[in-house]
Amino acid sequence: MTYKTRIGILVGAILLFFIITPFIILYTAGYRYNGKKQRVEKVGIIFVRSRPAGADIYMNGKKRSETTPARLRNLLPGDYDVKIVKTGYTSWEKTLPVASELTTFAESIALFKNAAPEEINSTPTKALPAAELATLNRADQLSFSAKNETVRTDGFEIWVDDGKGGHDTITRLSEEIRSVLFYNDSGWIIYETDDAIRAIERDGRSSRNVVTLASGWTGLDGMALSSDESVLYFVAQKNGAPQLYKRQLR
Repeated sequence: MTYKTRIGILVGAILLFFIITPFIILYTAGYRYNGKKQRVEKVGIIFVRSRPAGADIYMNGKKRSETTPARLRNLLPGDYDVKIVKTGYTSWEKTLPVASELTTFAESIALFKNAAPEEINSTPTKALPAAELATLNRADQLSFSAKNETVRTDGFEIWVDDGKGGHDTITRLSEEIRSVLFYNDSGWIIYETDDAIRAIERDGRSSRNVVTLASGWTGLDGMALSSDESVLYFVAQKNGAPQLYKRQLR
């Protein structure tokens, strides 16, 4: 190898180093090229947590390698369609925004078990613990308080009061709402109409997920959650008389 060749290789290596190094530094610092905007931008993160955990994550229709809970890194700023799926449970889907250098949180993801309500061959007084029985038979079915917040309904609208003058409208319906409950640990509200029980999330970004827990019933009249919130109890009419049922939630 001649002297000129060695010098050429050395100069080429030095030039390559100075060309590549800035890109490596930018990549390590969290910058990526945004082809849609044709510019370099710093990435963001989406953090997702579901109940139960271990659910699959889909982003813009593509399955990710992670399962919940997960921190989805190196995302260019923009909106992402995120879907959480677990076999045997209802799914959750929402469009989430990502901003540079920030983390978008979705931690109140409730996945409800796909289960049919079961009849309980006993009276509520005999079948339920005192706390659940008190909730089922409470005089005011149109409000429910927990953790310094109160969920209320006037029969057609559901809202949450935070105890500090704050008011968050959750939904409005054309059918009469007969009862409301907090699904406390997951940021959801369960409500009852004359023939159906549904759960609606409080997270209002893009649109709220709504899950039907029971439908096609007659004369629904009162509901309560077990102490660990794994079971929903409710009363419906059967052959003209009230009958107690339970529905597994997870």
